[in-house]
Amino acid sequence: MATRLMVPFLSEKDDAEKSEGGIDPLGLEAIADALGTRLVPGVRERQTHPRYLTAMAVGLAVCERFDEGVFAADGVSEPWQVFEWYLVEGLVRTSSGRSRGVPGSLKASKAIAEKVPLSARRYLKTPSVFGFHGIYRLLARTLGVEQGDRLGDFGFELLDIWSRERGLHGFIGSADGPGQSLKQQLVRAIEDGLESGATARMAGWAGWNLLREHLDPLEPGDQEADLILRALRTDQKGFRTPTIEFLVSKAGQDVWNESEHSERAWHAALRITANSPLQQLLDTISLYERFCRLCQDAFDDCLCEMTRMSAKTSPKQLGELSSVQKASVEVPALFYDVLDSLDPYQMATRLRESCESLATRCSPSEWAKLLTDHHRDTQHRKPPDGKQPWFERFDDDTLMIRPLYRRDKPGRHDDSYVHAYRTTPLWSFATDLRAVS
Repeated sequence: MATRLMVPFLSEKDDAEKSEGGIDPLGLEAIADALGTRLVPGVRERQTHPRYLTAMAVGLAVCERFDEGVFAADGVSEPWQVFEWYLVEGLVRTSSGRSRGVPGSLKASKAIAEKVPLSARRYLKTPSVFGFHGIYRLLARTLGVEQGDRLGDFGFELLDIWSRERGLHGFIGSADGPGQSLKQQLVRAIEDGLESGATARMAGWAGWNLLREHLDPLEPGDQEADLILRALRTDQKGFRTPTIEFLVSKAGQDVWNESEHSERAWHAALRITANSPLQQLLDTISLYERFCRLCQDAFDDCLCEMTRMSAKTSPKQLGELSSVQKASVEVPALFYDVLDSLDPYQMATRLRESCESLATRCSPSEWAKLLTDHHRDTQHRKPPDGKQPWFERFDDDTLMIRPLYRRDKPGRHDDSYVHAYRTTPLWSFATDLRAVS
């Protein structure tokens, strides 16, 4: 834990068991994420390479040989996790510098350098969230690669295209061929990995190169890429279809590139050709992001002012900041319009419960106190036991920024979105799948 400031007259101290919380200081991310899910179901900001879907389909086909409830010797790692260790280690071992961005690659590189096998103790702390299975599982289930922890219909179709395009006859079914040989090689490796609780192959194992050759996340085959793109462009619930259709069009590419990847500008262009439900969702995102930008800029400027002061800072001093003065007027005027806009998506209650205090009409200095109190409340509500606020508060309501959160960069003071809405991962997908220039 960071060293605490030794100052007198604190109204309350940070609990020793509370950890740092360096993201989402105003608690605005959850609604933005839910809106992004409405817009593009299955896609998350951390996703970059859709060919991990193929890797997951291969893993599901290989791991179907193992009974449900089987764990490695470590008592926690399931067969899919052992397969992930092998693939990540194989990509790193054969990378020639190309494994950058592979989830878990830094851990694998360290294990290889220390000449020890990759295992749960040496891999990601929460692989079910931060490994490639965790990152892409929702998309895999949304598209039908995985269904009920088994290979889904689209997973079978994807494996069929992949195996034929890679010359791996026999990977599906029981016929002899190079595909059957690779599958058995992977099954045996996972069996040994389960027994040892770690990857169980030496540096010279031929399987490392086979994993790179057939599952390099940057090298989908042409037919494989076409199939994944078709699946992504088919959406029965959200607006993934029109979003991708516009993104890969010449007009969509031009706007994305010429706006220097501004989602606000890109959404404005998408809105022109969108149907009414999509227009309504884009309008809601735009309005919510205007609210978020006002709050975030004011908060960032307060942090800068506290950093500049390097001493106790009063709400009155923070209220003299132009962004705080602006937000104290515009946030209350905007708040209930944002609530109305969120209501059709069942998100209004969440915003009201977390942010209604910011809608109070008051002086800039009073609003600055509301904003800093809101941040403290947001931090205290974070699971599992709350996070520490970014500044200390004294009995006289003055504040002092904690060293970890000192900053010199103020708010952006423009109309850019505070949050992201999946256009960046979709662009990465389209690039990998050769749908954009």
